[in-house]
Amino acid sequence: MRVDGDEVERRQTRTLDESLLVDLDEPDRPVIDFLRATPGRIAVMAVILVAIVLAVGVAASATVSGRQQQLGTLGSHTEPLSDAAQRIYSALSSANTTAATAFLAGGVEPRDIRDRYDADIGQASAGLVTASNGVSANDTESLTLLTDLSNQLALYTGMMATARASNRDGLPIGVAYLSGASTLMQESMLPDADRLYRTQIDAVTSSQRSAAPAYAVIAGAAVAVGLLIVAQIFLARHSHRRLNPGLAVASLLMAVLTVWLTAAGLVSAHAANNARTQGGEPLGVAVAARILVQQARADEILGLLKRGSDTLSDIRFDERTAQVGWLLDKHPVDGASDALHGWISSHNEIRNKLVGGDYPGAVAIARDDGVQHSTAQFARLDQALGDDIVRLRQRQRDGITRAYIALSALPAGAAAISVLAALAVAAGVAPRLNEYH
Repeated sequence: MRVDGDEVERRQTRTLDESLLVDLDEPDRPVIDFLRATPGRIAVMAVILVAIVLAVGVAASATVSGRQQQLGTLGSHTEPLSDAAQRIYSALSSANTTAATAFLAGGVEPRDIRDRYDADIGQASAGLVTASNGVSANDTESLTLLTDLSNQLALYTGMMATARASNRDGLPIGVAYLSGASTLMQESMLPDADRLYRTQIDAVTSSQRSAAPAYAVIAGAAVAVGLLIVAQIFLARHSHRRLNPGLAVASLLMAVLTVWLTAAGLVSAHAANNARTQGGEPLGVAVAARILVQQARADEILGLLKRGSDTLSDIRFDERTAQVGWLLDKHPVDGASDALHGWISSHNEIRNKLVGGDYPGAVAIARDDGVQHSTAQFARLDQALGDDIVRLRQRQRDGITRAYIALSALPAGAAAISVLAALAVAAGVAPRLNEYH
C-alpha cells in the first residue's frame, strides 16, 4: 500500500514532538541529588546524630548543674536560715519561761537564772540579726516579721526589766508586769516567730521536694541510644558490615550517660527525700513540741504566782501539755513521754497545794530540784526535745550533703561523654563516606 507525502509528514511531526524530549537547558541540582543518594543520607544521618548527642550532653550538664546549685544553696543558705528562725523561736520562748521562773525565788533572782535569761535574749537578738542579713530582699513577709520581732523584743525586755525591778523591791505589781510581758510574748511575738520559722522551713521542704531525677534528660539520652542503634542497622545494610566501631562506641557512651543520669538522680532524690522525711519533717514536730513545753511552763508559773486565781493559765497548761502528748505520739523521743507524765503529775500536786491554801508548799514543788518535782521533770523534757532537735537537724544536713555529692561529677561528665560520642559518630561514619568517593 502506498503512503502519500502528507501522511509521512504527519508521522514525522509526531515522532519529533519536542514535548517528549528532555530539556537540555534544565539546571543541575547536585545538592538534592547528593541528599537523595546513599552517601547524602549517611551524611545527614551523621549530622543529626552528632546534634542529638551534643544537645543531650548540654541539656544534662545544664539541668544537673542547676539542681546541684539548688542543693548547694539549700545547704549553705536556706537551711541555715531556717535554723536561725528556729533558734529565734526557741530563745524567745525560753527567755519568757526563765523570766517567770525567776519570780518563784522572790526578791533577787538566782544568778544562774538571770544568766540564762540574758543568754536567751542575746541568742534571740543574734538570731534576728543573722536572719535579717540572710533573708532575700524580695521576701517582704519575712522582713516584716523580723522588723516586728525586733521592735517587740525591745518592748518586752523593757517590760521585763520593770517587772524584775519591782520584784526585787518586793512590790506585787511586778507580777502584773510579768503577766503583761508574758502576754506580749505568747500572743504576739511567738506567733510571729512561728510564722517566720514556718516560712523558712517551707522553703527548705520545697527545695528538697524538687530534687527529683531529670526524667526528661534521661529520656533524651535513652532516645539517643536508640537512634544510634538504628543508625548502625542502616549502615550495616548499605555497607555489608555487621558492626560500625564508631557508632558502637557512641552507643556505649550514651548508654553509660543514661545509666549515670538515672543512678545519680535516684541516689540524690533518695538522699533529699530522707533529709525531708527523716530530718526536716520530724524536726518541725520536735520544735513545735518544745515551744509548747516552754509555754506550758510559763503558764504553770504564772498560775502559781497568782496563787491559783488565774484559771486561764491552768486551762492553757492542760491544752498545751495535751498537744505535746499528741506530738510525742506522732514523733516519739527517748525519755520525753515519761518526763511529760511526771511533769503533769507534779503540776497536779501544785494545784492540790494551792487548793488547800499551801502556797509555800506549791512553790517548793515548782522550784525544788527533786527528781519527781516540776522543775526537774520540765528540764528533763526540755533537754530531751532539745537534743532531738540537734540530732534531726544534723540528719537533715547530712541528707542534703549526700544529695549534693551524688551529682558532683555529673555536669562535667555529661558534657565530656557527649563530645566523645559526637567524635565517635564522626569517626564511624567518615570511612563509609570515603568508600563512595
